[in-house]
Amino acid sequence: MTLKGFELTDDNHFVAMEYYMLLLNRTYLVLLTKDCLIGIVGNGIVSIESGGDIFTKKITANLAIRGDLSNPHSYLKEKYIRSIENDNLFDGSILTKNKSNFLIKRENIVSSTYDPSKKWGMGYYPHDGKVYIRTRDNKKREFIILGNQSGQKIANRISPK
Repeated sequence: MTLKGFELTDDNHFVAMEYYMLLLNRTYLVLLTKDCLIGIVGNGIVSIESGGDIFTKKITANLAIRGDLSNPHSYLKEKYIRSIENDNLFDGSILTKNKSNFLIKRENIVSSTYDPSKKWGMGYYPHDGKVYIRTRDNKKREFIILGNQSGQKIANRISPK
């Protein structure tokens, strides 16, 4: 199945940000299927617009999200999604398109928890706390739930049954 053939519904995906290397970030479209979580990079580094010198203003303006900040899909850039929309979601080929894409088998998920506290550094971007996923190999991922989505519902949907 490809992303183009995957019908997005309220309960089978979410949009989240993940920090890496301390203060850099990426935005993901995360698909929830029966057998796995599929993370597709949907945007590169995002910043809030800030003041300061003209150089800083220009850079942060280019990295800022525009549009309806409550709509999680506003955080995704079409060019990222289009680059993988025809690739098979389940055969691992999306992992070769972007090394930050991921596939997590549900059988490897040990826990999924919700933390409603706001994430430091998110500025004026609305978000509903964080969802933490821990896997059998003891790896932990922190997803900042962007826009108008329920972190608690997302954690419940991911949680091992």
